[in-house]
Amino acid sequence: MKKLVVLFLTLGLLMGCAPTTPTVEVDIEDIAQAIKDEYGDDYAPSLDYDETYMVERLGIESGWVEAFFGQGPTFSTSSDELIIIKATEGNVAKVVAAMQEYQRYLKEESFQYPMNMPRVQNAMLVSEGDYVVFVLVGKFFEYPSDGSDYDEQEEIDFVKAQFQRGVDVFKSFFE
Repeated sequence: MKKLVVLFLTLGLLMGCAPTTPTVEVDIEDIAQAIKDEYGDDYAPSLDYDETYMVERLGIESGWVEAFFGQGPTFSTSSDELIIIKATEGNVAKVVAAMQEYQRYLKEESFQYPMNMPRVQNAMLVSEGDYVVFVLVGKFFEYPSDGSDYDEQEEIDFVKAQFQRGVDVFKSFFE
């Protein structure tokens, strides 16, 4: 009897040391829809990205990805993009590194209209577990039309707040 009690106590202690938070499984289409709903009419991407785009433009190998959602601008004057990826086990770091390189490319090498520069410079890349999101969507900053002074920091703060909305929705799926 004593051995049985010791066995149960030992198992209880060992189980107490094991992680109790299960891995969250989320359909990335649900995340995408929730983000689109958050932005409403301020969600502009309309061109669906496919696997070819993911591999050739983003530099993400198909084997690194379990699920992919990507939408971007139909017209070159826009910079809006939303990319959500569920990486295969053990590949989230590769996906994040590829997306960081893509973000660097957008900031430093791609052609961007001046109105898009604050947006591109402040796009948000976030990961939670095996999921990665790149948010470059939201309402555009409205420049003063009444002759008042333009404040660049005010525009940057506005853009960051717009992108944070999408990040907050993304993170809400993992709480």
